[in-house]
Amino acid sequence: MKAWFKRLFRTKQNQAEPAVYFAHIPKTAGTSFIVLLDRFFNAEHIFPHQLWRENKEIDPSANQSYKLYRGHFGGGGVQVLTARPIENLTILRHPASLAHSTYQFVKREQNTKVHQLVQDADMSFADFLTHPSTAPLVQNRMIRNISFDFKEDPSAQEVFLSAETIEYLQSIINQQGPSIGDDERLERAKYFINKCRWFGLLERFDESLQLLCFVMNWPPVGSTQKLNTFKKNYQLTELEKASLEQVNQQDLALYEYACVQFDEKINAMKIKLEAFRSDSQQSLDDLLDFNYQSYQARHGQKTTGDFHYGFSQPLFGSQWHRREIMQPENEFFRWTGPGHQAFLDFWVTPEDYQLSIRIINTTDETVLDNIKITINDKTVPWQTQDQGVVRVLELVCPKELIQDNGLLRLGIECEQMISHSEAFDSDDERLVGIAVHWIKFKHAKAA
Repeated sequence: MKAWFKRLFRTKQNQAEPAVYFAHIPKTAGTSFIVLLDRFFNAEHIFPHQLWRENKEIDPSANQSYKLYRGHFGGGGVQVLTARPIENLTILRHPASLAHSTYQFVKREQNTKVHQLVQDADMSFADFLTHPSTAPLVQNRMIRNISFDFKEDPSAQEVFLSAETIEYLQSIINQQGPSIGDDERLERAKYFINKCRWFGLLERFDESLQLLCFVMNWPPVGSTQKLNTFKKNYQLTELEKASLEQVNQQDLALYEYACVQFDEKINAMKIKLEAFRSDSQQSLDDLLDFNYQSYQARHGQKTTGDFHYGFSQPLFGSQWHRREIMQPENEFFRWTGPGHQAFLDFWVTPEDYQLSIRIINTTDETVLDNIKITINDKTVPWQTQDQGVVRVLELVCPKELIQDNGLLRLGIECEQMISHSEAFDSDDERLVGIAVHWIKFKHAKAA
């Protein structure tokens, strides 16, 4: 590593706020998770690239404004992208499920390097596990991803780097260090897991999201719709089980270790959340919500005066899909979904407010006609002068509806949710209700 970079790294590391990094191991529901994770960060603060081949220049000093990195950069690779200290997140998956999902992905996706080989050979899963051209895709995939960095384990680079990528990254690939084996990679992966701000297990995805919201002091995300998944029940043959165990010994050890750590973290979370319980009927999500509100009331900032909310800003709420760009405005919007009841939190100085909500699309005009708007669970009337699918809804939020701690939870309920594909003849299977462009707040005029 160059001397100038070391100096920059040490200086900035002592000064900068930590950046969050999601180490995305392929085929671990990362696509779905990134959609959820992005909502908590301003769009301008999210590093735009997720693959090494998209990074044509490595300049940490130019990346200091980014607060979220996510992608296939390995456990330690992100350290060359920023001088900020890093808080790591990741998701693990049982090695057998991970391997079979990889096999199905290669068979399905024509752009993968070995797709044609697998198709031409009519390759079985057992063959896929042992063929020299495909075996690296399924052998100890997790520890090789997590252990990778450019200083201590650059020999794992085949997990991430194409020949072209290696060429332009050559200046930072340290090839002088001795190569390490999978046993040492396992220990590095365990260390990484122990130091993570959060890690989840795909097989316990919903619990994992609850744990994330707890450690990050975020509101519960509620029900989710997993993207980029192809679920198929598959029973491994004895031959396949034996092959998987042979080539994934360290990944299996990591997963077993992580399961123990995960159980301990879940149990500790539940114990701490009991302090918020006032009713035996309260769910874990209810307690997570109280934890978030308590933290926000103590550490958050309240908005005063008139303000405009657009979806480039962080979103604290539930039942919203990914950011999307609308043209020619070049501004973000979001669809509600997959659940009927979406909400979005604002922390404000308690006053009387007039709210305007711009809606730019819906699956059906009748959905707009029957929208229910709530503020802190109290239904409020709304009106509009518009017709069609583009409308601005107007409503009043009286001061007494805002909680004493400043929480204004704006709820939007759609009576009908259908897939985007059904509504618009697309290939998008998300369940959606309405598309919201922006929300404006103004102090209500005195009567």
